[in-house]
Amino acid sequence: MPEINTDKPLPDSILSLLVAADQWCPAIIGQAHLLYYTAVSIHRDQVAKAFTQLKKDADDLFKAIASVEAAMNRDRM
Repeated sequence: MPEINTDKPLPDSILSLLVAADQWCPAIIGQAHLLYYTAVSIHRDQVAKAFTQLKKDADDLFKAIASVEAAMNRDRM
């Protein structure tokens, strides 16, 4: 998982966010679809696995967002 880097300049943080969004948004959407279809089929083990992966992917995206926010806050000082 990417770590929040508060030392990155704003443009680098935004680029990292773009890369993370490009990588994780399709994965998050795919996991949400998988959750929907497995929940309908009542495959509890598949639902749990898909949900765990969705949370991991979303967490990576939120870390990239937090990095941009940290860079923005640092630039305001």
